[in-house]
Order: sequence, then structure tokens, then C-alpha cells
Amino acid sequence: MHQTKWEGLLDKIEKLFGFIDHTFEEFPERGKTIETAVFDGASGKMMLERTVKPLLLERKVTFSKRVGSDAEFENIYSEDEFVDTVRCYKWNKLANEWKQVDIADLGR
Repeated sequence: MHQTKWEGLLDKIEKLFGFIDHTFEEFPERGKTIETAVFDGASGKMMLERTVKPLLLERKVTFSKRVGSDAEFENIYSEDEFVDTVRCYKWNKLANEWKQVDIADLGR
């Protein structure tokens, strides 16, 4: 989801329901950001989580055929391409935890 669509979605949620909590976390060592929005929706307490991280281009494996040697992994990430993931969660009162919801099931 592009930044403009995400901001539009957050604006709609804020107008319709209002936010209980809205956080933004950055992890510079991984180049990753996580933004969460918690709101009390029509079907109960909901949370949207958007994760933006660099695209994994290649994973290099360095190893030796000697007995007892370890393999080393080196991940190569893109500097200008990103993977954007949005997940939806619903609060489960009985289990007292967030349960992931398939966004396609919300329309039913």
C-alpha cells in the first residue's frame, strides 16, 4: 500500500471511529518502520499494522565443505525499493490477545 493510500485510510478511520492509539516505530539498523493504529471499529477493537522494509535482492551463502564448519548468510537489500505489508488484527476478549484477520473476510 502506497503512503498516500495509507494516509487516506488512516484519515477515514480517524473521522469514523477515532484512534485509541497511533504509534510509529523506526528500526534504523534494519531500515524497517512499523506504524500501528488501534481503533474501536464496528466489529470491536481493531488494529492495523503497516510494515515497510527494504526489498531483499539476494541472499549469499558462504560455506566450507570441511566437517564442523558453519555457513554464513549475507542478505543484500535494495536501497530504493521497499516491501509494504499491511495486517489487520481484531482484539479477542476471551484469549486477551490480538488475532490476525484476513482483510477479505471483513466484507462478509
